Amino acid sequence: MNADERSERLEQLFRQTFRRVMAYCLRRASEAAAHDAVAEVYAVAWRKRRQLPADDEEAVLWLLGIARRVLANQARSQRRWARLLMRVAERAEPDPPPAADPYGAEDAGDAGDAGDGLAAALAQASDADRELLRLAYWDDLSRGDIATVLGISVGAVDTRLHRARQRLRQRLASANPHQDPAKEKDHAER
Repeated sequence: MNADERSERLEQLFRQTFRRVMAYCLRRASEAAAHDAVAEVYAVAWRKRRQLPADDEEAVLWLLGIARRVLANQARSQRRWARLLMRVAERAEPDPPPAADPYGAEDAGDAGDAGDGLAAALAQASDADRELLRLAYWDDLSRGDIATVLGISVGAVDTRLHRARQRLRQRLASANPHQDPAKEKDHAER
């Protein structure tokens, strides 16, 4: 495939995948950050167009892998910026205000319904667990696709996903200790 064909292929891929890549980024970042990330994803893809997989589905997964790394870079940059601001604030005033929770779970103890409890439990999860669960359940990717996006084996995906679900269950159970196990059993038997 020559340079012109690769360029045309990437343009076609852009038209086919823009919404999916944007949705992926919007689920993980604010709207402005997602737009920046998507622009960077396609800029990186343009620079690496020689590595563009020939298969359309593999190409989509390749782009999602790029998006994952771009979002990770953005998050690291934001953390560095926040630490810098905190250092400056500590020098300027004796008691700086606490930083806002980036996942919107102000107080996990106040989670009233199941959705709030799940959001709080996810907010407490590690970045790796949260990403894996999002790929599996929000993005609805297969284990093989997750392995491609993360750059790991399918066996590693199985193990990590199993452990992430266990940790999430434990967080949900500890957040709602008053749930009656007999009630859960009755509900499960219906």
